[in-house]
Amino acid sequence: MRNYCFSTEVVDLDNQYPNRNKRESKYYWDELNHLICAGGFHSIEIPYEPKWDFGGRSGIPRTLRSITTKFETVAGYMQFLKENGIGSIDCVHMNPSLFCRGVLPMYFGAMEHFASEAISFAAEAGCKVVTLSVTPPWFQVHNLLGEQSEEEFLKETKAVIKRLAAQVKTAGGTLCLKNEYWGLLRGEKITAFLDQLDGEVMLDLDTAHLAAAGDDIEKVIRDNAGRIGIVHLTDTSFEDWDETWKTALPEFPAGGATKVFTDPGFGKVDLKAVICCLEKAGYQGTYVFNPRNSYDISRSILRTRYYIDTQLDR
Repeated sequence: MRNYCFSTEVVDLDNQYPNRNKRESKYYWDELNHLICAGGFHSIEIPYEPKWDFGGRSGIPRTLRSITTKFETVAGYMQFLKENGIGSIDCVHMNPSLFCRGVLPMYFGAMEHFASEAISFAAEAGCKVVTLSVTPPWFQVHNLLGEQSEEEFLKETKAVIKRLAAQVKTAGGTLCLKNEYWGLLRGEKITAFLDQLDGEVMLDLDTAHLAAAGDDIEKVIRDNAGRIGIVHLTDTSFEDWDETWKTALPEFPAGGATKVFTDPGFGKVDLKAVICCLEKAGYQGTYVFNPRNSYDISRSILRTRYYIDTQLDR
């Protein structure tokens, strides 16, 4: 039986629209657990977002500080989740893009510090998979680089990742790198980078990001069989004809009234074929559903469940 997980990254906290304050309150997230459970999901992914520490918004359970502020301990939070229908956290995702400003030493220092904190949180929560966005978007990186090259940036990134991988291994977990269509290692480029890490980290295979980058998803699966640590089943109808991936807001293309991510089954990605290919390649891990930054969260949860029941599990 496949292990299906639902990502709380479905909630958009980065863009302004009505009821923003509601989404920063504890009761909102308490109810979200009930909605996810009612949709037939009993495990979640948490995006680890340290920026909420600086804003003082402890109602948003996306950092160690906010969780211990509201629940005293991680164990207390896990007990609360279980009492509300969520049995486990199966993935913690850390995106270092928040720190891509100022100077490079600051970026790498903050990236390593908070990724290390996310790893510690995952270990306390009994979560075995920590996934890291390997680079911020291309646009942000190039605003920060100055006279340094992409190669130098990736060299330092690799050094940080190797130290984080050692920490995850000590904690008994797995570190995965997420392939994102707007990053320096978009699409199949992530494969060569993984080769340099000597099996210390695994691939977080995100289907919408691969599709948006124009890659053959099944080929990527075959080429990386044996080192896929987690799968994000995401969907998209977006095709990047004009290098949107290099723009300031690559998730919300300026050329049309659209966003990159859709609910599962509403894009062009054949997720059933992806699962079949993964199972032929021997993958037995978690499948995370992430209708990222949804415009209608309740609908996204129900659409995902309907798609699973009528398409993926039939």
